[in-house]
Amino acid sequence: NALTVEKGELSGEAELALGYGAVAGLEVPLSETFSLGLRWGYLAHLNTYPGLLISAGTVISLPGRGVRDARPRDPGVEPAPMPLETTGIPRWADLVIDSVTFDTLFPVFYKYYDENPLGKAYLVNTGSRSVSDITVRLHIPRFMDVVRTQSVPSTLEPGARAEIDLHALLSDEVLRVTEGTRVAVNIDVSYTVRGNERSYSIDRVLDVADRNAMTWDDDRKAASFVTAKDPAVLTLARNVASMVRSAGFDAINLNVRTAIAMLEALGVYGISYVIDPASPYAELSGQSHAVDFLQFPRQTLEYRAGDCDDLSILYAALMEAVGIPTAFITVPGHIYVAVATGLGPGEAEGLFSRIDELILQDDEYWLPVEVTILDDGFVHAWQAGAKQWRENIVREQAELLPIAEAWQVYPAAGLPDSPPRLDIPHARELEPVYTRQLTRFIDREIFPLVSRLQNQIAASPGDQRLINRLGVLYARYGLTSRARTEFEKIARGARPHPPALLNLGNIHFLARELPEALEYYERALSLAPASPTALLAVSRVNHELENYGLVARTYAQLKEIDPDLAVRFSYLDFRGEEARRAAQAAEIMSLVVWDE
Repeated sequence: NALTVEKGELSGEAELALGYGAVAGLEVPLSETFSLGLRWGYLAHLNTYPGLLISAGTVISLPGRGVRDARPRDPGVEPAPMPLETTGIPRWADLVIDSVTFDTLFPVFYKYYDENPLGKAYLVNTGSRSVSDITVRLHIPRFMDVVRTQSVPSTLEPGARAEIDLHALLSDEVLRVTEGTRVAVNIDVSYTVRGNERSYSIDRVLDVADRNAMTWDDDRKAASFVTAKDPAVLTLARNVASMVRSAGFDAINLNVRTAIAMLEALGVYGISYVIDPASPYAELSGQSHAVDFLQFPRQTLEYRAGDCDDLSILYAALMEAVGIPTAFITVPGHIYVAVATGLGPGEAEGLFSRIDELILQDDEYWLPVEVTILDDGFVHAWQAGAKQWRENIVREQAELLPIAEAWQVYPAAGLPDSPPRLDIPHARELEPVYTRQLTRFIDREIFPLVSRLQNQIAASPGDQRLINRLGVLYARYGLTSRARTEFEKIARGARPHPPALLNLGNIHFLARELPEALEYYERALSLAPASPTALLAVSRVNHELENYGLVARTYAQLKEIDPDLAVRFSYLDFRGEEARRAAQAAEIMSLVVWDE
């Protein structure tokens, strides 16, 4: 298809005429569009004379609408979009990085972006030859120590494009951003075409939120704020844990005792629950893209105030700091915490009178704690947390999210700043408050059970099993004198009750009165030679007395009768310091098995 422009000098004027004739010509192409042409021929016009015609001119070729080469594309490679975003890209570039987009960078998730994309882009081959050896590198100068090489196709055919994810290996320097900002991102592109290496760089802009910012599109994200290894958190948590261990009450589950003490410590320290009017959880939790402001635990300790998510994060961090697993509980408009008891089905029933006030998940019981209730004490906080769970789980609107599992996706991000100096509550301030709440917990749990057993004993006087069970109940809650009274009722006389003898031995064992404990244990074993608890008790006290030959004999019998129980106390296979370390690692030095 061609358009020819001609100019003649035959008449000196331009005019329109009809005629006939023949023309031949020659064209010399200068490009795909322009050519130089020479034409000659014979023309006869109706209103002029006939004659020869010679003309020279420029030929402009307009491309027709033909059928393009429909070559097969690589899987996942799409046709190139038009127009391309070419800002900063050299005009000679055959490989274009197009449509570079970034999500807002949230500093608290800086470790998350190593495995998950911060943005995306398209690589487009705009040339007529295949490109290979493609490499794309990304760098954020202020927040990355090294350039991050991206995962891209090695080859791209002409006209094809491929979508790529953009990752960034960020440093904790990004956690110094206290106000939202914008930063430059450098992207380097290199490739090979026709054997020639080519490369160029472009700059794009990234929005960075402040370090306390988060969206609630995934509630597990809050786990990144649970900084259990923060020095300020460790200082408070370990001081509280030390007080718990020295205060006694070893018969009560350690996780429960620590949960009580840690919540009371927040009250003694002066933490207050304050709703954040700018970003209340109740409102923002229902808006997946709304940005919330969450405090790191050290900030809440420094400010001595926070809303429900801030207090939940702090409490979870304190418990995790001493090795006790926690979980977030989410219900519509609210978030609070659950503490792992370490007790499974069958074990929890022996400690808790109201098992419906616990949460059973994956064969383990969790204790819900409403952390915003600090003034009324732990028992009230527990009751309130249990009530919210019961009301919402029946509507399928409650969820328990273990922190350890959430950390697998959203790791904790400790602040790089120096920790604040905290005025940690002294043990003499905390211990009376803790003891009062622990006693309240024991009273609440034990007296319904005591009343029930006493009524059963009154209906069946002299029933040794019921009397022993009442003694075990007292013993498990640390009420040693009451327990001893019940056990002694049925440990004397012509027909002593073997479990009562063993339980009296346990009381002496816990008091480190080892000869007395051994005497009771041996009497129990003589009356019940196949009793696993009696074999274990005799093995343990002889181990403490370093009678290792006797230990080997009784412990071997225990392995045959009750292998699971034997494994639980496997430190009995060792001696001396090695055995002590094994027992401490299993946290069973002060644990005894009560025989009901």
